[in-house]
Amino acid sequence: MFGYVTIYRKGLADAEMERYQGYYCGLCQALGRRYGRTGQLTLSYDMAFVCILLTALYDEPTAFAAGRCAPHPLRKRPRADNSFTEYAADMTAALAYYNFMDDWQDDHRRASLAQAQRLEPYLPALRQRWPRQMSKITAMLDQLNVLEGSGSHDLDALCNTFGALLGEVFACRDDIWAPALRGMGQGLGAFIYLMDAYDDLQKDARRGRFNALQQLADELPPAAYEQRCHELLTQQMGRCAQHFEMLPILKDTPEGKLLYNTIYSGVWSKYALVRKHREAQRHD
Repeated sequence: MFGYVTIYRKGLADAEMERYQGYYCGLCQALGRRYGRTGQLTLSYDMAFVCILLTALYDEPTAFAAGRCAPHPLRKRPRADNSFTEYAADMTAALAYYNFMDDWQDDHRRASLAQAQRLEPYLPALRQRWPRQMSKITAMLDQLNVLEGSGSHDLDALCNTFGALLGEVFACRDDIWAPALRGMGQGLGAFIYLMDAYDDLQKDARRGRFNALQQLADELPPAAYEQRCHELLTQQMGRCAQHFEMLPILKDTPEGKLLYNTIYSGVWSKYALVRKHREAQRHD
């Protein structure tokens, strides 16, 4: 379900891309230290975004270095390291575990079960370190399973449930910024949920799996369906952006440029690719 919160590369200078790569690789290194190779395989753009956001908001001291790794043995890559790369690694591992279990329960993928079993021993420590976040993640996933299992097409309920999960991940601390971070995560989480449904509509139909947008696709002609999906996605990203603008993050800082690029351009470049592919299939 993750992987939609990306940057718009053409909108960034080389130095800004280098900074983004530093956080992405830094998160990968943190996953490796804490969860081994299995952890590194769960690396996502979404949690790199969380790391950059929290670093910018709290002005966290960050060590930047460079190094080689197995996927990139020839050229050194930049790496960022601070407390939020560790936090993002923990949240990545937790979400990945439940995602693997969901894949196993839905499709009986043995590879997903094996990955979940490798991460399962870390769950007690994660619950001890982050009790609020872990409790919310499990509660919202249980609620989402009930909604999807009943065949509900209440988009508000479905989106708000997944949004509440991500909102709790964004609100890493109980402080003055928690409400805005939680609201931002709720909007972005709802966007991710809708994008996943939008992207997987045809695949889910072939496999006979639940899709939150299926009823909408059945009721509307293609052009109206596309318009409605765009409206829904815009509504949720507007909600995310509204709360983001409440945070004291300067647009012209290195991290600020990455965050603004992602929120106002990056997520939409991914949407444009999915829509272009859908339209090409329709005209074949």
